[in-house]
Amino acid sequence: MLIEELVIDNIRCFEKTTLRFRNRKWITLLSQNGCGKSTVLQSLALLLAGPEGAQKLAPRPVGWLRDEEQPGKLSIKIHQSDGDPGQFGSERVTRSFGYTFFLTGNKRLTIRNKVYTEPGVHESAEKRLTWLRQNAFVSKGLGWFAVGYGAFRRLTRKSEIIVPSLEPQARYTNFFTQFDEDQPLSAFERWMVYLDYRIVKNKDSEAKRQQALGIAAINRLLPEGVRFDSVTAEGRIFFDVEGTKVPTLALSDGYRSVLALAGDLVWRLIQAFPDSNDPLKEVGVVLIDELDIHLHPLWQRDIALWLREQFPNLQFIVATHSPLIAAGAGPEALTLKFSLNEGKGTVEEVPDVSAMNVDRLLQNLAFGLVSPYSPQTQGKIDRYDSLLVKRTRLTPKEKTEFEQLSLFMEEARPIGGPPKPGSLQKRIETYLEKKLP
Repeated sequence: MLIEELVIDNIRCFEKTTLRFRNRKWITLLSQNGCGKSTVLQSLALLLAGPEGAQKLAPRPVGWLRDEEQPGKLSIKIHQSDGDPGQFGSERVTRSFGYTFFLTGNKRLTIRNKVYTEPGVHESAEKRLTWLRQNAFVSKGLGWFAVGYGAFRRLTRKSEIIVPSLEPQARYTNFFTQFDEDQPLSAFERWMVYLDYRIVKNKDSEAKRQQALGIAAINRLLPEGVRFDSVTAEGRIFFDVEGTKVPTLALSDGYRSVLALAGDLVWRLIQAFPDSNDPLKEVGVVLIDELDIHLHPLWQRDIALWLREQFPNLQFIVATHSPLIAAGAGPEALTLKFSLNEGKGTVEEVPDVSAMNVDRLLQNLAFGLVSPYSPQTQGKIDRYDSLLVKRTRLTPKEKTEFEQLSLFMEEARPIGGPPKPGSLQKRIETYLEKKLP
C-alpha cells in the first residue's frame, strides 16, 4: 500500500488543502511549530487505521475542527501493492481506493466512502468500502502495511523481566504513539525475548530467521561501535557499546529512540508479511513525527539514508525541524513546506535541497530564510554591513563602533563568520546565491 493523495478540509489550521505525494518513497514535511505537520501525520494515521480503528484512536476528536459549525473532512487515495492480499473486481482492475472520514467535533467519527471510479468497475461505493474493511483495515490482517510513530517514541523505562509472549496486535495499535505520548514502544524488547525463548525451547528455525532479520536491521541503524549482544536468562537485552555490555535501560535516549523505532518497525513488518522471504523489502507506509528528536547531528545526517537502504520499498512521510535530515533524504525526496498565512495553513513544494549545506538550507525557502548565526551575532553583522555602506560619512561615534565591529568580524571569519567583502569566498557565495534557489 502507498498513499497517492490526502485532502484535509476544515481541520485545525487547514481550510482545505490537498497534498499529492506523486509516488515518492520519501516525503519530508517542514515548518515552524504549529503549522500543521503533526496534524497531517495524525490525519493519515486515522485514515490508515480504518473506520473502526480511527474511532479508537480519536473517540471524541475535540479540537480538530477549524469551524465548529461545519464537519471536518479527511479524504485519502491509497494504492494497492502486489503484496497486499485481496482482489476487488473480476479482473482486479481497481488498484486505487478513495474514502472520506467526517469529523463532527463532539460526536464520534462518521465514515463515508468517496468514489474513485476505475474503468470496467461497476460495483457500488458501499461494496468498495466493505471490501476495504475486510482486507485493508482488518485487525491482525496481512499486508496493507501502515504504521505511525509520534515524537515521543521510546522503549519502556521499567526495569522488569519481560514475559516471552507476543500476540499480533490490532491494526489501530500501529499508530498509538501518535495519539498517546506516554505509550512506550515495548514490542522490540518483548519480541526479542520471545524469539530467544522459542529458539532455546523449541530450536525454532522460523524464530531464528526472524531474529537474524531483526538484529541485522537494527545493527545497521546503530552507529559504528554499537551492536546487539544478547538476551540473558532473566529476559534482559544487552548491547555491545564499544566493547562494554550495556542493558537497554542504560542506553542514551538517542540509542533508545532508534532502537524503539527500528525494532518496532521490523517486528510489525514480519507480522504483516509472515510468508515473505525478506519482510524488510515489502511495500507500505511509515509516518514519523520529529524524526530528529534525541539524535546527534551525525545521526540526523545519515538516518534518512539508513532507513531508505534498510526498507527500500516503504513510503516514509516524515516531519522534522532538521536541515540535515531534509538534505539527507536525497534528490528523489519530495519536500513540502507548511506555513501559516493569516491563520490559515498552506503547503508548497520546495525544490531539491539535497545538494545544499546547512547554512544554505537555513537561508532557503525550506526553512524560512533563517540566519545560521545567533541573534546577537547576526545583529552585529547587520550593524557592520550598514556602517560599511556609509563608512565615508560616519560620525565619530559611528567610527568607533565600526572599528570595534571590524575587529569582531576579523575574529569571527576564521571560525565560520561571514567572508570579507571582495574576497574569493564572498564572490563564490554571491555566485551561488544567484545560481541556486
